[in-house]
Amino acid sequence: MKGPDRQPRVWVLPNRNALGLAAVLAGMWYAGSSQANAAAYLLGFVLTGMAAVSALHAWANVRGVRLAAGPFPPAFADGNQLLRVTASAPAGTERCGITVRGVGGGPVLQFAEIGAVTGPAELAVPAARRGCHPGVWVRVASIFPLGFFTARQTVWLPGEHWIYPAPRGDRRLPRALAPTPEARAGQHAAGDDFGGLRAWELGESQRHIDWKAAARGQPLRVKQWTGEAQEVIALAWAALAPLGTEERLSQLARWVVQAEKGDASYALRLPGAVFAPSRGEAHYHACLRALAAFPAGEEAAS
Repeated sequence: MKGPDRQPRVWVLPNRNALGLAAVLAGMWYAGSSQANAAAYLLGFVLTGMAAVSALHAWANVRGVRLAAGPFPPAFADGNQLLRVTASAPAGTERCGITVRGVGGGPVLQFAEIGAVTGPAELAVPAARRGCHPGVWVRVASIFPLGFFTARQTVWLPGEHWIYPAPRGDRRLPRALAPTPEARAGQHAAGDDFGGLRAWELGESQRHIDWKAAARGQPLRVKQWTGEAQEVIALAWAALAPLGTEERLSQLARWVVQAEKGDASYALRLPGAVFAPSRGEAHYHACLRALAAFPAGEEAAS
């Protein structure tokens, strides 16, 4: 496999359709040799020549195809990462019957024709390993024009992205009550007093925005409440003993997903990293990135 900074090499290989062609050519050769049939020989040579030329056209059809991907969204391990992919052919040329697929498998993205710029289209690439990755490998292929040969090349799509641990585990979400004299954004609970409004921040959950005020043309603001106590979900690495590293990370990832769907704030405590109680998109992704970047094989610690 070539490095990401090199021109990818195009490989041309016979496929299952070539087996049928080989059987037909073998039958023509037998008819020509056993019955001295010149027409059978001629037809066999013509088909062989057409197959050879089709292999050259298949190579040329894939050669020069360029792919580009937009921002890489985060994804969970063992799932699919959805990429927005555009394809292009060299200036003044077109490519036909191009398919794109992740090297690790996944659904096939088909381009019937590729001109100067085609797309964007959605490509699902398997996300197998947690962590921060610089890009992905995809495979570009085509059986154009006759279908007897498959031309393919492996293309590197650069783009830093995060793969979070697979959210798995069967332990129940822990809960605790913590005093909170400060105003907080959220739904009004019994005993809470209205604490005013504050400006909505980009990346924050939109469920607590004062939409009535927004409908009157006012800036987006979030309602705040004060009360005696707030329910806080404490997600701790030490609480998952004696699970192994990857099992703990998967369970914590599942807890983070569950906690974000609720209304309570949640805190995350890892060896060497502590995230104070909060909620919203920024907090959600910060916790999951910390889980994704956790060193492999790290010993359990409180």
